[in-house]
Amino acid sequence: MIDEQSASHQMWADSSSAVYPEYLDSRYRYRVLLWRKCVLWIIGAYLILNSGFEMVRIPPVGAGIPVGELALVLSLLILNPLYILPRMSRQVWLFPILVWWMLTLPRSLFDTTVGGVWSFRDASQAIESLYLIIGFGLVNSVDNVRYFFAWLRKILLFMAFYGLLYPFCTTLREYSPSIPGINSGSTKLLFSTTNTPTLALLSAAWLLLEGGRTKKTAPWNYLFVAFLVAYIAAFSQGRTLYMQILGLGVVFFFVRRRAAVRWYAIVVIGCLIIAIVGATGVGLKGRLGEKISLDFVARHFESSTGESGEGTGASAGGVALRIGWWHHIYMQMKQSPYNETFGLGYGMPLTDFRSNTGAAVREPHNSYISVWARLGATGAVFWALMQIVLYRAWWRSYSLVKRMGWIHAQNNLLLLLIFCLFTLIGAVGEDVFEKPFSAIPYYLFFGVVLRYGMLLREHTELQH
Repeated sequence: MIDEQSASHQMWADSSSAVYPEYLDSRYRYRVLLWRKCVLWIIGAYLILNSGFEMVRIPPVGAGIPVGELALVLSLLILNPLYILPRMSRQVWLFPILVWWMLTLPRSLFDTTVGGVWSFRDASQAIESLYLIIGFGLVNSVDNVRYFFAWLRKILLFMAFYGLLYPFCTTLREYSPSIPGINSGSTKLLFSTTNTPTLALLSAAWLLLEGGRTKKTAPWNYLFVAFLVAYIAAFSQGRTLYMQILGLGVVFFFVRRRAAVRWYAIVVIGCLIIAIVGATGVGLKGRLGEKISLDFVARHFESSTGESGEGTGASAGGVALRIGWWHHIYMQMKQSPYNETFGLGYGMPLTDFRSNTGAAVREPHNSYISVWARLGATGAVFWALMQIVLYRAWWRSYSLVKRMGWIHAQNNLLLLLIFCLFTLIGAVGEDVFEKPFSAIPYYLFFGVVLRYGMLLREHTELQH
């Protein structure tokens, strides 16, 4: 198998010659190795600390440069995009991706005349989509591939247990250092839990795929996975998470039927655990302050349609608020053919709503509508095409490793896909792609998919 311990290093591209010329000295190679580790540390901090870490910037006061963007610029200086992009084109149709960058990056500069530095904030997804290049350059050898996926599994193992702290994070957050906001307020650096349930669910998927390796440990592994899913769903009380749980079942059904059967069984067991906790009357409460019960989960999920029930009035009201924002955007788009074709641009809030701290809510809590509102039909079409070609590239690589029977490679690709699909699901009800802790890993992971697929294909060609 290509990425098992028995795989030959000679069957893969050398990590130096793949991107950097042979004549580079050892000091430069050491700096490249240090760069790779720094990038992964930053990505890990975004995944674990999420909304706390996204406020880390240089300088730390005022409109500084976020760490993710600073790492992006330094990475592009270390890598050679003009060298990398032609190699990316072997795995993916680059045309829609390049058009997306040409539509968005110059406009973010032009729109600084409208909103100043806020235009860069509004164009964060466009800027962070350049992490496709970084991900492609990050795993350019068998050693770097192994290092990356070993790092990813360490993150998932940590999140499997970190997710158990979810009910206590509000208390723990009080002891965290704060980072000053740009306009108002401050953000706690530690114990922010915006994407913790999603990553804990990804950890559950990983444990389902790889945790039960022996007949003795498999039952305990599946029981822990069921407990983890029930625990996170019950305490996070998030409608997005419910959809992600269902979406994961759909993914497994199409790509790994045996895992799908196990996942359905785990979901049933998780529901039984929640039902038992609710029936005992212990009065445990979740994020929304409602008692944990299967009945509440059903009513809360139903509130996604705007239907209000006992304890779900605020959630249903949130749906109506979002729809109001979307209608407001639609009316603005209708004002001129230019708006419909090229959008409202960057630098202006898309809603007139303000949070409790007085900060403007700049996005309408739906990334698909944000892309359309900012860039019009033209931007939306090329964004959608970019997503299609990226997922098609993933499918080509997965089909290859499935045909070759490489289970470990299948699991590697599945973990990346599941995270990315979770992000797409979250984008329905949140501004996920406008948040660096989601968008940066999303595009970096797809860059990894492209290079990993290229190496896999080169290995099969060598074998034949």
